[in-house]
Amino acid sequence: MKPVRQWLLYLKGMINLFFLKGEKPVSVGSVLEKQAAKRPETTLILFEEKRITYGQFNELVNRYSHFLLSQGFKKGDTVGLLMDNRPEYLVIHAGCAKLGVIPALINNNIRGSVLAHAVNTAEAKALIIGHEFINAYLDVAADITLQGRGGVYVEKEGRDLNTPAGTQDLGPLLENQPTGNPVLETPITTKDILEYIYTSGTTGMPKATQLTHHKWIQIGTGTGFLCFRMLPGDIQYCCLPLYHNSGINLAWASSLMTGGTFALRRKFSATHFWDDVRRYNARYFVYIGELCRYLNNQPPKPDDGDNPLDRIMGNGMRGDYWMGFQNRFKINRIIEVYGSTEGVGALINMKGVPGMIGKLTTAGIKMGEVARYDLENEAFVRNSKGFVEKSNVGENGMFLPRISSLSPFSGYKSNKKATNEKILKNVFKKGDCYFISGDLVKLHKGNYVSFVDRLGDTFKWKGEVVATNEVADVLNRFGHIEDCNIYGVEVDGTEGRCGMAALTMLQGKQLDLDKFAAHIIDNLPVYAWPYFLRLPETADTTSSFKQIKTNLQKQGFDPKIIQDPLYFLHPKEKTFLKLTKEIFDDIQGAKIRF
Repeated sequence: MKPVRQWLLYLKGMINLFFLKGEKPVSVGSVLEKQAAKRPETTLILFEEKRITYGQFNELVNRYSHFLLSQGFKKGDTVGLLMDNRPEYLVIHAGCAKLGVIPALINNNIRGSVLAHAVNTAEAKALIIGHEFINAYLDVAADITLQGRGGVYVEKEGRDLNTPAGTQDLGPLLENQPTGNPVLETPITTKDILEYIYTSGTTGMPKATQLTHHKWIQIGTGTGFLCFRMLPGDIQYCCLPLYHNSGINLAWASSLMTGGTFALRRKFSATHFWDDVRRYNARYFVYIGELCRYLNNQPPKPDDGDNPLDRIMGNGMRGDYWMGFQNRFKINRIIEVYGSTEGVGALINMKGVPGMIGKLTTAGIKMGEVARYDLENEAFVRNSKGFVEKSNVGENGMFLPRISSLSPFSGYKSNKKATNEKILKNVFKKGDCYFISGDLVKLHKGNYVSFVDRLGDTFKWKGEVVATNEVADVLNRFGHIEDCNIYGVEVDGTEGRCGMAALTMLQGKQLDLDKFAAHIIDNLPVYAWPYFLRLPETADTTSSFKQIKTNLQKQGFDPKIIQDPLYFLHPKEKTFLKLTKEIFDDIQGAKIRF
């Protein structure tokens, strides 16, 4: 019976995905209430030693909704949310959603002026902070301006902790709140804003993307019904941050939409990942490619394939380790998808073709195009009529997702300039409209697309374009590397940028420099060699595993300011030498040319 039920749910998902158009009285709150009424005793959340049913979760959510109502919050108001992965995060998210109050999901790794900017740009009227981040808030409290009546509330996770001056303990404020579903004069609809979710901020201050209830339901439907084929009670494991699109809008949405169970961990741990998966008997997982590479780089164990994971879905699974990962851990299906934080232009690789991020068509609908792009002049290639040219099979180009009712772009909160800069009109014909993704991809037969690099991550050296991801793929094959960050650095008297690699080795592993140099020379063209090598103890990444290159690029390869071990791949000796001040001066003085 299970295949029949999965097929019926698949059809239901297709209907929701493609026919839930216009303004409907459907929202995250109504989805939760329906599920809680249908399966009140089914487990919704597993967290450490806690088990929370759908009925219990809905009552907790209602306490927050009634509390916010008692404080005068109404539809359209914003509440900043700064908290680790834990059930309270999801409770607050849903409690806001029932009222149309918009949570701004703040990256819990940002600090200082960036943190203050994230709260202020969302125009938050209140701030809910997990006790684990109260010091980060206090450091910038004077720079945060809350709008109107709101306050700063601390969620203490039931612990006996001090409440800092200027803040309030949420615990006592929630105790006597009603547990029944709130009744609103005007219901929340699919068109209402659900949340503000931030761009990474790796290239400037983060921007708050507006995401609607419709988009959340659409994503949850696509992930849960179409990709995972989940049934009520199926268990999904999540260790991705909930402020991130993959955590809150793919993983969480798919479990809630399908009546599944959500096994949550505070933070990703490569050493505890498989123990957790087995402990919870999780069959599904939403991944980020770098996370899978960390897992694949762990020393092999005899029981690697002895785990319950059946289907995993996510983005960034590179072709060089795809099949090895799937075979080693006995994963039945890997579903690679492409999507932006802004929620425009989803692509799906349902058939698990290694290295492909998806097809340009989904259920027969064209989701976007690959456009010819001149990297040197940073401009689209246009024909005699002024329209952008489409890339041919085998060519690289920028992916342009089509903006439509199926794939809308809701823009950025309080930033019309940034919103308009992302929209391209009259692209391939008069009247069309596309989203500027900034992603360089390659078009393959059958409308398949593979990811090449993020524009800005590529760099030119010796007149050739170097794709950082392609170089990283080659270096990762050397083995024993936990993280490989490729970027270009400026060398005096030369054009473009020269390749540099920051490698973090697996614990207990040493890099054999001679063999590594030979690996580079044998597998990369000379213009793509990372001539400079930096060996930090920890990787420079965001908590969602995006590599940060800006600080590394600024520091370059100067041994006077870099404390990490530094090496130079000498072009004549064909091996890595310790990068001393003398060698640095010879390079900058053009005594060593390469």
